[in-house]
Amino acid sequence: MGPLQPINIFLRQEVDRMQRVISSVRSTLTDLKLDIDGTIIMSEDLRDALNCMFDAHIPRLWLRLSWPSATLGFWFTELLERNQQLSGWIGAGQQHQFWLTGFLNPQAFLIAMRQETTRGNLSRGWALDTVVLSNDVTKMMREDVSAPPPEDVGGVYIYGLFLEGAGWDRRGAKLTEAPPKVLFTPLPVVHVYAVSSANMADTNRRRSRPT
Repeated sequence: MGPLQPINIFLRQEVDRMQRVISSVRSTLTDLKLDIDGTIIMSEDLRDALNCMFDAHIPRLWLRLSWPSATLGFWFTELLERNQQLSGWIGAGQQHQFWLTGFLNPQAFLIAMRQETTRGNLSRGWALDTVVLSNDVTKMMREDVSAPPPEDVGGVYIYGLFLEGAGWDRRGAKLTEAPPKVLFTPLPVVHVYAVSSANMADTNRRRSRPT
C-alpha cells in the first residue's frame, strides 16, 4: 500500500519501539554476562536487573520501554509473541486478524485504520473528523478466521480482548453472567470498522420522518 499509508506508518513505529525493547534486553543480558565474568563493574541498572530476575520480576530498565506483566516469565513470552506478530506482518503482508493488545500503541493502530477508511471514501464526502469507530463481536474465535473482513465493510478483525466480571454467549452474541470462579472470559474476534457519523445521522433522520 506504500510507505506513507497510515497503517504502514503505524507498523514502522511499532517495529522501532519493539527494536528498542529488544536492544535493551540484549544489552542488559550481555553486560550481566560480562559482569559475572569480571570484565566490567556492575552498575545500578545491572544490579536492579539481576535482583529482579532472581525474584522473577521485570527489570526497571525493560519496564520503562515496554509493558507491565505479572512475572518476568509472562513478560518474556509476550515479548516473543509481540515480535512474532510484527515479523509475520513484515514478511507475509497485512494479516487477516490482529492481536490488538500485542501492540505497544493499540490506539494508534485504530486511528490508522480510521484514516485509511476515510481516504478510501473521500469520493463519498467522508471527512476524518466525522468518521467514528464501530464494532461487532463476531462468533469466530482466532483459529476460525481465514480471510480479512469483506471489502464493502472494511475494517479489521482483532482479538486478545477479555471480559471481567461477565461471560459471553457466542451463539446469542450477548453478555451473560460470569461462570463461577471465572474472573476473565476471552471475547471472540471483534470486527472493528469506521463509519461516517454524518451519514449515520442523515440515515437516522430519514428513518424518523413520518410517511
